[in-house]
Amino acid sequence: MTFLHVSLLAGCLAALAPIIFHMLGRRQPKTLEFPAIRFVKKTAVEAQRGWSVKRWILLATRVLMVLLLAAALAAPRVASGLFANSLLAGLLGILAILSSLAAIVLWGRKRGMLAIAIPAILGLGLWLAAGFYGWAVFNRSSDTPLANNQGPVCAAIVVDTSPTMGYKYLNHTRLEDAKEMASWLMDRLPVGSEIAIIGSDAGGRVNQDRLSAERQLDRVAVEGKACDLIERITLAADTVRKSKLERREVYVLSDMRKIAWRNADNVDLNPFITGESTDANVEKQPRILLQIIDLGVPEKDIRNWALENLRLSSESVVPGGSVTLQADLRALEGDIKEQLMIELAAEPNEKKSVSGRDGQWQIPDAKLLDRQVVQPNEQGSASIQIPWKDLAEGTNHAVLRLARPDPLEIDNVYHLTIEAREQGKSVVICDDANDGQLVALMLDPSIGVGKDKGSESANSVDVETRARISHIDFSKYSSVVLFNPSELTGDEADRIAGWVRNGGGLLIVLGPGAVGPQAINGNASAIAAGSTLLEKGAQGGVPSLLPGKIRGLTKSPMDGTLTVLRPVLANHPIWSIFERPPEEIPWVSYPVYQHWNLVDLDPAASVIASYTQSELPMMVESIRGSGRVVVMTLPYPEPSVTASKGAWSELYTTSSDAWPGFALFLGTVRYLATQNKHPLNYNVGTTAVLENNTKEFPKTYELRQPNGEEIRVDSEDESISYSFTQQPGHYRLRGIRARGVLNRGFSVNVDRNEVSLESVDRSVLEKSIGVENLLIAKERDQVQSSIGEGRYGRDLTPFLWVILAMMVMAEQTMSSRFYTSKRKGKS
Repeated sequence: MTFLHVSLLAGCLAALAPIIFHMLGRRQPKTLEFPAIRFVKKTAVEAQRGWSVKRWILLATRVLMVLLLAAALAAPRVASGLFANSLLAGLLGILAILSSLAAIVLWGRKRGMLAIAIPAILGLGLWLAAGFYGWAVFNRSSDTPLANNQGPVCAAIVVDTSPTMGYKYLNHTRLEDAKEMASWLMDRLPVGSEIAIIGSDAGGRVNQDRLSAERQLDRVAVEGKACDLIERITLAADTVRKSKLERREVYVLSDMRKIAWRNADNVDLNPFITGESTDANVEKQPRILLQIIDLGVPEKDIRNWALENLRLSSESVVPGGSVTLQADLRALEGDIKEQLMIELAAEPNEKKSVSGRDGQWQIPDAKLLDRQVVQPNEQGSASIQIPWKDLAEGTNHAVLRLARPDPLEIDNVYHLTIEAREQGKSVVICDDANDGQLVALMLDPSIGVGKDKGSESANSVDVETRARISHIDFSKYSSVVLFNPSELTGDEADRIAGWVRNGGGLLIVLGPGAVGPQAINGNASAIAAGSTLLEKGAQGGVPSLLPGKIRGLTKSPMDGTLTVLRPVLANHPIWSIFERPPEEIPWVSYPVYQHWNLVDLDPAASVIASYTQSELPMMVESIRGSGRVVVMTLPYPEPSVTASKGAWSELYTTSSDAWPGFALFLGTVRYLATQNKHPLNYNVGTTAVLENNTKEFPKTYELRQPNGEEIRVDSEDESISYSFTQQPGHYRLRGIRARGVLNRGFSVNVDRNEVSLESVDRSVLEKSIGVENLLIAKERDQVQSSIGEGRYGRDLTPFLWVILAMMVMAEQTMSSRFYTSKRKGKS
């Protein structure tokens, strides 16, 4: 507790005046004996005791009045955290005085012992309670408020930069209101104050002047990842505690969403605020004022639609190819369900439009490609599927967005990057040279036509035998077709598997050769149904490359029921070559007569297509490291060994109508040959990596961030790595090579788990910060009031004036009744 005018406490000495006047006013009466009144002597003594009690009560009241007057003029203040205890101690003290006076009055009137004991015991209990809370107040003398209300302040302003701070309400985002509030706070700091802005940048730097703080505040922006306010408050407390100024304050500007306070349950901020330490040898640090300013939108006014759970059929295609975009639309509970329009807009992929004559970046305007009207269901959700067709060669940027943004725009859009590039070189591994050459001609019909023997084409296909696997340089190829394999040694399988894990694409076409050495002359029909073939062993081999196990053959039933191919993952990029839904392909015209049974699939394997009768997989994809493996459980094209034993299916014939099988095979190889080793679409905060072969690509790039800032990045270890992906949007790279300017890029999106409009519960903050330390304000007048209370404490003067007025009235009442009764007694 402190006093604004300590010298006025000397007025407490005036409390001696009533006592002195009382003692001087007492006259010694003369003793006169009258025999006639000896019978009323006892009654006179009793009346005298009653008058004595009244005199002492009146005297005590006048003394307390003088003491209260001196205390009120001295303007006492207590720290905000002690205000409740101070009021409670004062209230209990008043009740204790009244109970004690009641007991004294009853004693003066010679009431029964029971009547006197009740207020006496009650008064004793109240005195003990008042003493306990009074001791609690004075015991925390270190929490006394500051006496100097004009001195400079070391203030740290913590700004919440979570995605929800971009919510627009009354034409202002929460961050704009936070910056305006921060400027308002800085205007009210005394001259010579130090200011630290704790925002987007991790460190806390104290600015000695207002202009530097304003510049730092201007750079604060909404980030795509929810910040940790507990961590920032801790940093702010450490920053201001290093200052030599007496007053240290931390202001937190937030919309009070739970996601930003997610660690409040696990961290106790009391030691950082009060400066106390559990170690007795550590000196106690100065106390810090913590003021939280709630900039949140009222719950009844919150509205939000969100695009979430984006799925891309592929991130790389051949030029002219297409991808399928899928996403979910979700409404915040309580929003009005209405029709919404979803748009897909893409930037023209024009190499010359990225840079202008002055060397500055010129971003082309996105053009609308597709638009869909979506009607959400009763739960306020809907599914979206939009194709993106005819992608131009190079890096393509697009956005999937709501046509009419809602107040929180950050979750209304997805930024997309798709690369369209020519498929890389492929190699066909097959023991039969004729079969290998047939597969190669299907993949590239121009092989051997108008080419020199030593020439190579980016789209050419090499043919190798299994015996040369140990000599093949797999780094030259983007895809490998392992056609009709029989056996592989463990070393051969490991070599292929290692290349796949590094980003390669492997297509395994199972045929009669999968019978292995158990069959005679490749007679697959000699294998009994349900027998285990090519089981995984210590030696590895082909089974180690499969996403499951082969268990026998399934043949078409004798009753004439057809077994045909049935698409399972209709949005898989393999089907994009058909340019229409795969269900519309007349698969029934191409029956399957027999196929391998691939069972016990790996949990991460995906079935792309299956068979109608057996429900077993026809095509299965498995991710292995940065690469992938696709397995076909029937041969395409038909191996030459089946010419005399019957075809496995009608998918491969010489008829011109047998195009679906050819398209499916070609689309699968293209898919595997165009996949990137690293993704092109990331979440905020994730390190983006782009493969960069310096023999083909530039070693140095200029990188342009979504906010327009440009930096230089260099390629290391045949890749480009960039970790500062805090802003959602398109990240563009521009490099110079011999053939001219090369434009590349990637996209970063907000993880929808980082966007939540759920408010934090006050009890959580009370647990972390402490009930006595928690100051939350919404309006500026509340901020100014709570800041004053936090800096200089709560003023007790108004309460003392009220009590003094009540005591004056009580004194007047008592004195008038006392003197009136005394005059009546004299008469």
